[in-house]
Amino acid sequence: MPTTSTHRPRALFGLACLLHASLDAAPCLADEPLRRPLPESLLTESTTDIDAKQAGELEIEANLAKTAAQTGGAQATFVSLEVEWRVLQELGSRVEPSYSRIVDTGGTTARDAFGLAGALAVGLFHDVPLGLHVQAEIAARTPESGAARVFEPGETELPYSADLLAALRRDRWTLRATVGAEAGGSFAHAPIHTDLALLTGVASDERFGFVVLDVRADWARQAPLVLAPEVVADLGPLGLPFRLGVALPFNVAAAPTSTSFGLFVRVLGIIGGD
Repeated sequence: MPTTSTHRPRALFGLACLLHASLDAAPCLADEPLRRPLPESLLTESTTDIDAKQAGELEIEANLAKTAAQTGGAQATFVSLEVEWRVLQELGSRVEPSYSRIVDTGGTTARDAFGLAGALAVGLFHDVPLGLHVQAEIAARTPESGAARVFEPGETELPYSADLLAALRRDRWTLRATVGAEAGGSFAHAPIHTDLALLTGVASDERFGFVVLDVRADWARQAPLVLAPEVVADLGPLGLPFRLGVALPFNVAAAPTSTSFGLFVRVLGIIGGD
């Protein structure tokens, strides 16, 4: 009995210390910011998330793009279903069947084309505390629309490409950059392209989505520079498990009779992953 009475106060004291430590730690855990996946631009996106932490994430994206010329009646419509799958932690893939309808200058003749695009991505470097991620990609697509030399938002001028992508997050700002080479046809200046996108959340935690300024310089194109303001709304807070993105691409200094401006819309759903 004396031994039991001696140990009981010690046990109660230890329990009180543990409870006090837990209460002290709770505010720290509550103050820990939720690190959301890096926001991603619409036209210069990566194949699966560049900051993916595990395999298994599946993204399904429905895309609609409409472009037109300033004069002459040329226009084009593109529809695609894009499926991205993170096969391994550092290996991503993309498959994208598509349909396009292209109306020539004058608006009198139109042609339809079905296409298929695909890509593989390999994660090269991740520094989570710094917020820096680097990824390499190769991509290819059937050349029907490329041969027609139509302004197709989100695609390189030539059908084959190899890219190096990087993304850096600083507080509520994210900077994404790409440098790549192209092949599979003739080019206007050089078979290379560079992309730059600046993104920031609508709110400080990006809970409701983000806005983007997307810039691509594709030197295989006669008029290389494309600018696109973008808005991506996250509908999760409304109970809808997808995101809705809208971009307004414009091909600067393109010929008035060439398709050079338009609208790009994407609906994205995510299954699995982290």
